[in-house]
Amino acid sequence: MKFAIFLLTLAVSISLGDTMVSRIGSAIETDALTPDEAVFMLYNSVYDASRVPAQYREGTVPEPCGTPAFDLIVSLYDHCSAPVRDELDVLLARPYPGDPYYTTISPDDLFKIHWTTAGANATNENYVNTLAEAFDTSWATLCTTLGFWTPPGDMGLGGCDRYDVYILSLEGGTLGYCSTGGEVPNPVTPNNDWSSHIAMSNEEGYGQNQMIETSAHEFLHAVENAYDTAEPSWFKENCSVWAQNIVFETNLYTDYLKSGENCLRRPWYDIRSGAMYHYGASPWPMYMQYRTGGSVEAVQRVWENAADYYGANLMESIEQTAAEYGFTFNQWLAEYTCWRWFTGTNRADDEHYPYEESSLWGPGAYVFSFHNVTSLPASLNNGVYPPETFGNHWIQINVEPYQGWIKVDFDGRDNFDWILGVIRTRDDGTDDFYWTLVENSQATYEWGVETTGWDKVIVFPQPVSTTTLDLLYEMDITYTTGIEEGPQSSAYLLEASGNPFSGSGMLRVTMPASGPVTINVYNAAGRMVQTISAGELPEGQSTVNWNASELENGTYFVRLTGPSGGVTARVTVLN
Repeated sequence: MKFAIFLLTLAVSISLGDTMVSRIGSAIETDALTPDEAVFMLYNSVYDASRVPAQYREGTVPEPCGTPAFDLIVSLYDHCSAPVRDELDVLLARPYPGDPYYTTISPDDLFKIHWTTAGANATNENYVNTLAEAFDTSWATLCTTLGFWTPPGDMGLGGCDRYDVYILSLEGGTLGYCSTGGEVPNPVTPNNDWSSHIAMSNEEGYGQNQMIETSAHEFLHAVENAYDTAEPSWFKENCSVWAQNIVFETNLYTDYLKSGENCLRRPWYDIRSGAMYHYGASPWPMYMQYRTGGSVEAVQRVWENAADYYGANLMESIEQTAAEYGFTFNQWLAEYTCWRWFTGTNRADDEHYPYEESSLWGPGAYVFSFHNVTSLPASLNNGVYPPETFGNHWIQINVEPYQGWIKVDFDGRDNFDWILGVIRTRDDGTDDFYWTLVENSQATYEWGVETTGWDKVIVFPQPVSTTTLDLLYEMDITYTTGIEEGPQSSAYLLEASGNPFSGSGMLRVTMPASGPVTINVYNAAGRMVQTISAGELPEGQSTVNWNASELENGTYFVRLTGPSGGVTARVTVLN
């Protein structure tokens, strides 16, 4: 039998040691486990954790999605001995819930649910019907309405051409999984797409909303397999958690962002990190969505570009997608880092509204205590946890007492590239940001930032070179009234022709360099209510038409984002 092979980058995708899958994956990398040993441990991590040796089990966090475990099993299949492959053929085949054996067709005739009322896998008809409707909703939203590719047919492996879902008893904490193990490739397409099946836990104690959201999560994994099964689990999980929020409004996805390992509380992690971090990094595809006008097209393009190449090419696909919208990967990464700052208490307390729901991601962006600067001058460094590739630190500086400039002297580890960025905020909701690329950092890099009128300045160093070395840096921050040169975060300016603004008029924009510009308007609840057509603007001053006549009276935040920074203006609309 032919199996899909997943070319995972283990060093990145499963480098965090807080789940059984991550520990087992790390052991494979160091040859502490053979593929023959690892595949059974991975299988048992989903079905019977008591059979996983204590060193790979004790102290771990239950992984809510079993898909990374099955992805890794399938990727190891050809590396196993013949007797083990024979055993895997049985384990990876379509599961059998037990007798009496029932099947239920979903209301939209898209899914076939396999279930039983007896034994360890027992469930009930009400639960089955709830899941059937949730899967129909997931398909209707993601595929029919939004245009994601549909899962390839399985040539009748489940008894018909409908997509098959099995309700089973899974290990505590595992809500479901999607597997291509034992499945067939799509014979009519050139890309690496495979059929799959989904298993859902029969444990109703997780709550109805949780299992409904899980249906969208696992179904997007089936959709991802329609593009390219070889792509790494970290981005699959980023997108599947993001899909939960696209399909359903129960907001349980925010639980991953409130504590533990996520892109807000562990910003220094590589964005490609696995374990529990990849569930807490759904803001990455969400950023792509909002950066490109609020549609899901950019995330779809990443997967379409991945499908064009047979094998793992996820990072190249992200870079290609950014280029299609006029950006580089580094530009997206720097903006994503600024975007994540305005979350949790940083949004609620400072009244910044870059996007909807960000106040739910409490407590928000994490700042080390030694990076919370309350007086100048200050000297600091990377501390115990230096940023990994594509990770960052946020360094918060209270500049309210200072009416002049601060100078940032940055010295990163030699021969590596860094992004150095700055965010400035006022308590009225106005903000701006600016970033630059520090190439082959071999000496001190000086940067001037105006402080007058602002209350906080957040500086963020972010390495963008891949290495196994610790990415160390030192930074000196001094205050002066005399700096007149150097790049400044005030390079982007945005002002409405009137405030209050009535009907239609102009936005006056100052650009430090020409490039593509996005201008979005957000209401006081953080919902994006309008996109202002801007296209590419030239260097210097220009004007953009804004028709606000259809907006309700109230406070709005107009956010401009350009190639190397952006600015937010708070405007009152009074029609």
